Amino acid sequence: MLTQDDITYMKDAQDEIYELRQRPITFIYLDKQFDPITGLPIGESEQSREVLAVITEIRSTRDMDGGIEYEQGDIKIDVKIELIEDIADKITRAEFDGKTYELLGGDRKGIGKRNRYEYLGREVK
Repeated sequence: MLTQDDITYMKDAQDEIYELRQRPITFIYLDKQFDPITGLPIGESEQSREVLAVITEIRSTRDMDGGIEYEQGDIKIDVKIELIEDIADKITRAEFDGKTYELLGGDRKGIGKRNRYEYLGREVK
């Protein structure tokens, strides 16, 4: 059984595990604008946010992860929740290493307490 001390230890350990493995990635999301008087949506604009995340480049030709088939050229992104929590539901794409990726899925991960999002990105060609 997990205790609160175990969960705290795992969160602290995540910081150490991520320390030298993180690379910059830019998340692109749509931000809706609302009329200040009526509250109705009046448009949306594309925004971006650069954060540090652990990026795993997929090398195999075909495989499955959580029911999503991925192929060579795809990436897996592990990013801490606190870096994108406010935009997580709005993210549509990511840019990494000069390439653009469509995000196929984003799951909250963590043992005992959700501490990161995991996305699978498919290169847009």
